[in-house]
Amino acid sequence: MIILNSNAQNIYWVGRYLSRIQHLCGQFPFQDDAQALQYAHAFCLPAFNACSLNELILSNDQPASFLQQFECVKNNIQDLRGVLSVQAYSELKQMVDTATQNAGLICTVVDECSDILEAENEDIFLFFSLGQYFENLDREIRLNQDVNSTINSLSVVIELLKSKGWDSLDEAWQHLLAHPNANSFYQLNDQVQCLFEVDA
Repeated sequence: MIILNSNAQNIYWVGRYLSRIQHLCGQFPFQDDAQALQYAHAFCLPAFNACSLNELILSNDQPASFLQQFECVKNNIQDLRGVLSVQAYSELKQMVDTATQNAGLICTVVDECSDILEAENEDIFLFFSLGQYFENLDREIRLNQDVNSTINSLSVVIELLKSKGWDSLDEAWQHLLAHPNANSFYQLNDQVQCLFEVDA
């Protein structure tokens, strides 16, 4: 692999958090109490209706808030200073710093951040996509949504990873294909995390 596994993990988590925030931006503000309660239960959030969930998402002290999740994006991007192109890192840092200082801009910049990372080299795009699809699949399973489109997209990424030596994912991946549920997803997720921890 061209990039270190630790850097690949940073890229993966940028993909996950940006995808998480993008989805949340599309739902916020929650207006339907039943929908808000389903979301809160799925992600184990201490909210009981749309109003309390909206307050939680806007609270800077809550891990699930816009600001706290965006802070995770910021931290991972900082760790990628020597991996991203100079221009990409500079643009991302400027956008992230601006949005961190004004949380109201977070939903405006997440798509731009994704566009920059998708334009980087093949390995960065690969692990960024892995993070995005894992986040989407996690959410779809939690919310009992259709997973077929995400699984089809993720299958392409898995094949590319196998070509780079990550063939130990195959058993867990095949199990997920046969049983697309939370247990299978977490088994695959654990396997990916183990590979990130192996010295590159």
